[in-house]
Amino acid sequence: MERLADFIISNRRPVLAIAVILVIASIYPVLNVEADFSLEGFFPENDPTIEAYQLFSEEYGRDDNVIAIGLSHPDVLEDAFIARLRELVRELEDIDNITDVLSLLDAQRLRNVDGRLVAEPFLNGEIADRQALMEEITADPFVQGLFISNAADFTAIYIAIDEDQNNFPVREQIIGDLMHILSAQNGLEYYVAGIPYFRNQYVNVLNSEIIFYISISSVLIILLLWFLFRNVQGIVIPILIVWLTILFTVVILWASGGYFEILTSTIAPILLCVGVADSVHMLSKYRDNRMAGIEKPPAVRESLIVLGSATFLTSVTTAIGFATLLTSNVVPMRTFGLYTAIGVMVAYVITIFLLPNLMPYFKDTSPGGLPGARVHNAIGNFLQATFRFSLRYHKAVVIGTLLATVLIATGISQLRVNGFVFDDVGRDSPLIADSYVIGERLSPQFPLEIIIDTGQDDGITDPDLLARVALLEEKLISYDEIERSRSLTTLMKQIHRTMQPEEAALNPLPDARTLLAQYLLLMEITDADALDQFTDFTYSQIRVSAQAHDAGSWRMNQIRAELLDFISDTFPNESITMTGTTILVADLTDNIVRSLASSIGLAFVFISLIMAWLFRNFKLVIISLLPNIMPLLVIAGVMGYFGIEIKPSTAVIFTIAFGIAVDDSIHFLARFRIESRRGRTLIDAVRVTTEKTGRAIILTSAILLVGFGTLGNSEFDSTMYMGQLVSITIFTAIIADLFFLPALIYWFKPNMRALRGEFPIKGV
Repeated sequence: MERLADFIISNRRPVLAIAVILVIASIYPVLNVEADFSLEGFFPENDPTIEAYQLFSEEYGRDDNVIAIGLSHPDVLEDAFIARLRELVRELEDIDNITDVLSLLDAQRLRNVDGRLVAEPFLNGEIADRQALMEEITADPFVQGLFISNAADFTAIYIAIDEDQNNFPVREQIIGDLMHILSAQNGLEYYVAGIPYFRNQYVNVLNSEIIFYISISSVLIILLLWFLFRNVQGIVIPILIVWLTILFTVVILWASGGYFEILTSTIAPILLCVGVADSVHMLSKYRDNRMAGIEKPPAVRESLIVLGSATFLTSVTTAIGFATLLTSNVVPMRTFGLYTAIGVMVAYVITIFLLPNLMPYFKDTSPGGLPGARVHNAIGNFLQATFRFSLRYHKAVVIGTLLATVLIATGISQLRVNGFVFDDVGRDSPLIADSYVIGERLSPQFPLEIIIDTGQDDGITDPDLLARVALLEEKLISYDEIERSRSLTTLMKQIHRTMQPEEAALNPLPDARTLLAQYLLLMEITDADALDQFTDFTYSQIRVSAQAHDAGSWRMNQIRAELLDFISDTFPNESITMTGTTILVADLTDNIVRSLASSIGLAFVFISLIMAWLFRNFKLVIISLLPNIMPLLVIAGVMGYFGIEIKPSTAVIFTIAFGIAVDDSIHFLARFRIESRRGRTLIDAVRVTTEKTGRAIILTSAILLVGFGTLGNSEFDSTMYMGQLVSITIFTAIIADLFFLPALIYWFKPNMRALRGEFPIKGV
């Protein structure tokens, strides 16, 4: 480390010049980073769930490219309102990248004209008998709940986005044009919803909030740094380092083809809090050196040499904790883990290269009168007290801490995995309020699709099959969470009622293959597009399409299990595929659980190996791992007790918690090893370590608490829980490292002679 330190210090100007050039070069990439997210993006390309969804989309179209516009009016069948609706539809059709606009104007009735099946618009000319029309139109299963409410006081327009252009910039353009048109509709009460709308609005609001909280956290961290260090260098250098870390990490994200989505948007506030730790440790060491009477240049060099290797080790272990998410099947978790790990290492590189070279530009006072000495001494007094307490009551501390951890960890039994389509936003959030209005006035917005494949051409012309499909539809709508099921059976019932009303009164479904084939032919001639919604080209499949509320993956998995049991009994000879947005969310939960368990387990393996190599002492390896397990158990228990569910955004909190916890314990044990090599007794080594490293632990923990604590007031559940739970982690880690860890050392009494062997990392 000495050579690297001398190289960095002796090349101050070239290092700073390179930093300035990199900052200037980063302006364009940062301004051009894209933001987007989709449920499909949570799965690998070859995942069976995605393959099923893509096959369905190719045959029947996507279910995530439609924006719904709800319109409220006392009478949507009123002539004046219909005229206004026509004009609004014409304006919407002129929006670029829109392929279709459907409304009540497109609703059609089927009629029998001299033995021919004819489809004609419900709203064709003036309305002669409004009451009769309302009864007819609200009784139509393909119109009621889609285009009109039962009371005829609410209708909806659906605009379909070009599937090849369904990306964030295009959606922004469409939403902008849409809102411009709607805002000009004076006196018209409207609501906007749909997955494309939610995606973009979610990203926009989330990014705005992230920027807001980064700004607030930065201000609070600056105030805290001033309180702790009471000089300009103690403020400017750490803040500059974390801002540059965020900047360069975003550039790497852009250069590698990444973009901001649900999880990567949270990388910035994490790096803001975590990235400041290295510089605070080095500044604390520098202040200790200055207060010990060491001149400024040697104090800078000594800080870099002594802590360069230790901070490298803590950065590596933190990065490993995040990088283990690369084993996840959940794609955004992999992306989050990769770029956060990169950001942690970027913070380290910036710290060791810039901090020593920026120090000469700041004035320093004499050692005896350094600003912040009062805070420095107060922290020292507290640490001496913790040392004496842990020494005197070490067995009680260990037993009490373990019992408290186990007690809190019992909450894990109540922990539940549950994800929503509209995740991380409350029901009262303006972001999704319109969606709930449309769902309540018409029908829910989230499709549950079931494909019944007979495996043979014209297989759907079996009357028994249609009768069994009718039973499936009855089963679907028996759930409170599912509404408005439609299928080929629904269509055949309507045609049968139109063509043979007397026969249909006795038997709602046609009971002969020939009659079914005839109806299919009539529908091909009359409205082939309507038929294509419910069957494939060869007539071998039947599509059952239901609308589901955003009930959560936990409940939907229960419903799916019951439905699959029912389907296996009802359709023993047909192959069944269940897909749609609700299924994507439901399947995501299993991936999260597996990914979380494997990544945390893998992180423990890697950290254990590093500890074994670092200390080469079995007792110290055990001692080092126990304080790192505590915060994870506490977080899981707290989540269970308070009903905080595991989902993509909260699952990564465990990784963040592990990364934070392991940092301080490694700093503590590394310093303990140094003091052991200096010939100190076990008690003296712990005392010095507690006083010296404990001070840096308190300072970095205070900064982390301020940084993450501000996130606890966020409107987004993911950001709020991150702030609250990580703050609990930090507090738990302080207790573990300053009380529990020393007490463990006293109890286990590791061999001090073995600890005085050569340290694996030179310069520590």
